[in-house]
Amino acid sequence: MRLFRDLEMAIFHNDDATKIKMNEAWLGEQIRNRPVLDNQGDPLMLSMNFMGIPVEFSEDVEDFVLKNDD
Repeated sequence: MRLFRDLEMAIFHNDDATKIKMNEAWLGEQIRNRPVLDNQGDPLMLSMNFMGIPVEFSEDVEDFVLKNDD
């Protein structure tokens, strides 16, 4: 299973990504294992985008898939 840092690296290496298709259960597990914190160490609230890319939750993927279309 890929980790949260794999998502960050995939986005870094794919400038053409326009959407992230993500499994919500996978995201929840990643947040429990590695909470996303702000500069003060407080948990961040997640929105429907990550690093400026819209997120679509789907059970059709195991972890995440970057999409290059709308």
